[in-house]
Amino acid sequence: MDTVDSFYKQFSRDLKSAGKKMENVKVGQETGEACPECGKPVVKKFGRFGSFLACSAYPECKYTKDLGGREKPADEPTDEICPTCSKPMVIKHGRFGKFIACSGYPECKTTKPVTLGIVCPEPGCGGQLVERRTRRGKTFFSCTNYPNCKFALWARPVSEPCPMCAAPFLTERYARGGKVTRACIREECGYKQEILPTVVA
Repeated sequence: MDTVDSFYKQFSRDLKSAGKKMENVKVGQETGEACPECGKPVVKKFGRFGSFLACSAYPECKYTKDLGGREKPADEPTDEICPTCSKPMVIKHGRFGKFIACSGYPECKTTKPVTLGIVCPEPGCGGQLVERRTRRGKTFFSCTNYPNCKFALWARPVSEPCPMCAAPFLTERYARGGKVTRACIREECGYKQEILPTVVA
């Protein structure tokens, strides 16, 4: 009995210690550096693309500095011009997917979502569908007018009208072996088509 009591006392202490360390990782590790933008302490954090420095005053201050690790995709050029400062807009890769931002960041913080060129099917909405990611990294598709419009899909929208009911677009799901299933967004329609993978000779 004494052995069991001794084990659980030590286990309890270790559990409390682990909890404190986990909280520290979430908040960030102190670096002793001051933020060059606001003067608040800078902390070291860990993200999808490796470690980075960030201001402890986030979200009021959005200063960050990459420390390397997993390579972050390079910015992609676009034909768009920033409506705020007239500099070129680029496609960036963020925590929740791609987005368009001014190349003059951080001086100019103008951003906009990358749309799929498909209009939201909700009546009177007028928004565009965009690709997003959940906090766990799962891809989904929703309207640019969120939160006013709650339309969302897990399957990728395809800019092709339904051949049966003329719905504005289809959805596409991938399965093992490269098989693709396209379906109508209207459940009452029931249109579904399987596209077999192309075999290269």
